[in-house]
Amino acid sequence: MIQVNIKKIFCPLVNNDEIQNHIYGGLLIAKEFGAHIDFLSSQIDLELISNLDMTISRSNMFESLKGAFATELNEQKNKNYEIFKSVCDELGVSIGNVAGVPSANFETQNGIRSRVYEYEAKFCDLVVSACPVHGEATSTFDATVINSGKNAIIIPNEMKKFSMDNILIGWNGTTSISRSLTNSINILKRAKNVHIIVTKKYDDTALNAKSKLLEYLKYHDINATFEVVTTTNIPGEALLENTLKGEFDMVIASSYGENGVKEIFLGGSTKHFLENTPVPVFM
Repeated sequence: MIQVNIKKIFCPLVNNDEIQNHIYGGLLIAKEFGAHIDFLSSQIDLELISNLDMTISRSNMFESLKGAFATELNEQKNKNYEIFKSVCDELGVSIGNVAGVPSANFETQNGIRSRVYEYEAKFCDLVVSACPVHGEATSTFDATVINSGKNAIIIPNEMKKFSMDNILIGWNGTTSISRSLTNSINILKRAKNVHIIVTKKYDDTALNAKSKLLEYLKYHDINATFEVVTTTNIPGEALLENTLKGEFDMVIASSYGENGVKEIFLGGSTKHFLENTPVPVFM
């Protein structure tokens, strides 16, 4: 178990079909950090629907549908909590706020998902979020990963182990990757292997970047290696290929796209990567 000053983790849950995998991945990360993790699921608020049109809401048909929908939501809520308890038991994580050991809570709130998650994500040290389907940006992903202002670990939809021994840094010279690098220093200090890759597409002063990056990390007693790699016709493929080739456990990457445009880490250079990565990404 490592200590990197992460005490509270927030994990928004979106896809009910993958909820067990996402809880499993979140708990693995909480165990590694020795932290508490809050899982949050969001359901539609039936009262908001009722207030949209009072004429419709007063009809017997609407009340019948509302009752059936409420029953279904409650059943899903209970099912999700049972999954949460089962995975906690499997991984030996305590339920509740337990001092000194990894712990977890599960809650379901009613409301507009993106608004609920964006608000709750502000009260943590780290956001853990699953890769969006097909690597496409969603309002929920945007709200929790970008608008919270927190560091995030993006996990693949199925993750059975979590390690930070071998880390790959995808350097592109942006302000965002510079921030991610500094914010991950305590993680990098505990890694056994840190490797930096850069392409001339992103940084035509790659050799100068090499000396600056290695010198900076050396101040933190991090002995990294550096490599200039070639790109392919598919944006993000080079990052994925090097991740797989080096058998890395985690990637440190930028949360912004090319040319400083706010692309939620899902612009052309990373959509392919997130859609296919088997390892988590710190950003």
